[in-house]
Amino acid sequence: MLDRQTCRELGVPQYVKLPIPAYAIQILPENYDLLRREERLDLDQMQVKTLEGVFHYEPGDYLVVGNSDEVWTVKREIFEATYRQTGGTPCTN
Repeated sequence: MLDRQTCRELGVPQYVKLPIPAYAIQILPENYDLLRREERLDLDQMQVKTLEGVFHYEPGDYLVVGNSDEVWTVKREIFEATYRQTGGTPCTN
């Protein structure tokens, strides 16, 4: 099994993900007017069509719009632990 310790012992290179800006909006009822503009997001079925397929999301998760206009969702807990607002143009209601 490849775990961190084994990777270190085997000399597997370590990487840091680049901080690439993206827009994001929390999927909450107060943001539905804005979110309805996204045709890949199905608010009734709680699904989003991404480049990797159709995925289910939960209320409170975040919809992220990437640099190539691709979309994906991120669980609220993960988003809030790993993303920081840049001070750029807000994408909220």
